[in-house]
Amino acid sequence: MNKFSDGFSDNSYEDLLNEYAGESLGSKASKQAEKKVTTPVTPKKPANSMTYEEPVFNIDISRKNKPKVEKTFDIDFVAPFEETPKKPQPIIEKKYEPAKPTRKIEPKRTTDTMEFSVKNTVAKGKAVASSAKSFVADKFRKIDTAYSVQDSNTKKSGNTPHILIKGNGKTKIDFKALKYLILKSFKEHRQVYIGFACCMLVSIVLASCALSCINDVLAMNRDDEETVEVVLPNDAKTFDAVRVLDKAGLIKNTMFCNLYLKLMGYSNENYLPGVYYFTENMGVEKMITRFKTSSTRGAHVSVTIPEGYTIDQIFERLEKNDVCTKEALYKTIDNVDFGAEYSFLSNLDETENRYHVLEGYMFPATYEFEQGADPATVIRKLLNTFKSRWTDKYEARAKELSMSVDDIITIASIIEKEGANKEQFKLVSSVLHNRLNRSGLYPTLECNSTQDYVTNTVAKRITTASALNPYIINYSTYESAGLPPGAICNPGAAAIEAALYPDSHQYYFFRHDKNGKIYMATTVEEHSANGRLVEKVNAEVD
Repeated sequence: MNKFSDGFSDNSYEDLLNEYAGESLGSKASKQAEKKVTTPVTPKKPANSMTYEEPVFNIDISRKNKPKVEKTFDIDFVAPFEETPKKPQPIIEKKYEPAKPTRKIEPKRTTDTMEFSVKNTVAKGKAVASSAKSFVADKFRKIDTAYSVQDSNTKKSGNTPHILIKGNGKTKIDFKALKYLILKSFKEHRQVYIGFACCMLVSIVLASCALSCINDVLAMNRDDEETVEVVLPNDAKTFDAVRVLDKAGLIKNTMFCNLYLKLMGYSNENYLPGVYYFTENMGVEKMITRFKTSSTRGAHVSVTIPEGYTIDQIFERLEKNDVCTKEALYKTIDNVDFGAEYSFLSNLDETENRYHVLEGYMFPATYEFEQGADPATVIRKLLNTFKSRWTDKYEARAKELSMSVDDIITIASIIEKEGANKEQFKLVSSVLHNRLNRSGLYPTLECNSTQDYVTNTVAKRITTASALNPYIINYSTYESAGLPPGAICNPGAAAIEAALYPDSHQYYFFRHDKNGKIYMATTVEEHSANGRLVEKVNAEVD
């Protein structure tokens, strides 16, 4: 066995144990003295020696009854109870290394920034939801605590309060208890209640939309009798007509109305442009039908339009007979391009200088109108009559004269106003044609009727001097060469016939006295002589 050499004798380890055992078997006095020693004396540690913990040995030799002797001592090495003790391991001191500074990682400014922001937003949302949930739970807990006490009136206890309270022969409702029960029921079955509420909301919305769609078609719950003006443009299709009705506020669901009308066969219909008057209680199908055909809204009335009437006079007569209002008729001719429907209106010249584009084409006749008719229907009825009277024969004759339809109608309107009767029409026509054919000698027509048209008709509706002045110049056949911009009235069949087939004379002038007699002249001298004669006759009449 190995021997210890530092601070001890050359005795073996077994000799030390025997020596220690002998000392422990000493006298009784020494035993008692050892018992009194409570603090063992620790020997000084040798300098520059390694420090180890001092082992405590409790050794019981011989019998159980022998007292245990404890002895402490300090040694340089702790000897294990192995045969060969292990070498002590040296203490390795760690070098101090300063902590490395942590680098702050900033989120990228691309999609990582978005993800970082979304995560923060979600985290904040969860925190808010958790806080709200805790708040609601706290409220329910307070309610449960408030109603968990015993009810003195009903002698019942528990978490469920009683809604009805009996006392003094009367029964009352405890609204606090009722509120509590409702809140508690909602707390326990909140998902059911929320689902039911969502279903009810969806059902109400769907029912409202369905009712609105049905009302657009049938107008069941619409009793509004207020008339709404609608202007349908040219070349309108079904979806255009529906859009016009939607802008006017007559329907609410354009998509449903388009689908319904498509199923009903209105997809590719052409409609008649014009100004229409509808009410909400008509329904979309009835309004669309009115766009296609003339209306039937009232009793029939017979209206006669005399030859030579202007458009203003015709509209006044139609309004007096309750056919439709003047305002509606004016809006119709101003907003609707009838030239797309009627070929004789497609090539009109200088329309911007005309008082009314359709002046001259409202053919005079006796008509059967419906009271309360659509103005566009009324206008088309007048134009259709002119179309039927303007024959192929007239068309061919106008080409022989190298004139357009509008030229013939303008000449006819002057003839209608200048001739005292139909027998004079061809004489007046010959003077107009002769002067037009010799425009170098007679550049102007010098007819009073064209000036009277501005004074007696145009000036009644256009009262501003700046707006009226161009009409005065353009329609004056004393200042402007050739024909005026358009007709000055709506001529009848006789005047149109005279414009196409004038008498063959060499007259360039004519006059009338107050009796309606016409005086024809070829030269200026003859015309002046006729003037003196007319003055004499008029003086006799006066």
